[in-house]
Amino acid sequence: MAYSEEDKKEIVDTICESIEQGKSLRDAANGLIPRNTFYQWIDSDQTKANQYVRACEERADLVFEEILSIADDQEDDIGYDSDGNAITNHNVIQRARLRVDSRKWMLGKMNPKKYGDKIQNDITIREQPLFGDE
Repeated sequence: MAYSEEDKKEIVDTICESIEQGKSLRDAANGLIPRNTFYQWIDSDQTKANQYVRACEERADLVFEEILSIADDQEDDIGYDSDGNAITNHNVIQRARLRVDSRKWMLGKMNPKKYGDKIQNDITIREQPLFGDE
């Protein structure tokens, strides 16, 4: 199907808005266009490519903010039995930990320069020979 430039812009705008709101490209493009068509469009137009990159950055920032919200949420962490005694709900806490860990992993893959683990290698050069008086 042939798309006008106006149609392409509208579709790319819609997809990028969905990505900014946290959707994957697969979900955002579903029903609009095939993903490979989307990739062809952004490969051939730097403005659309920049828009997609920015949308992905916005999504990563949204995921980062979700991590903070999940980690800070204490609702349902503690329940009360019939006698009014506090009971820690370990299932809720473990589920929150899983949600945070999953998002941290995703962020490291989505934007490794900003959210990835930094690994630093230090190299020391030996001044002395390893064997004898060489």
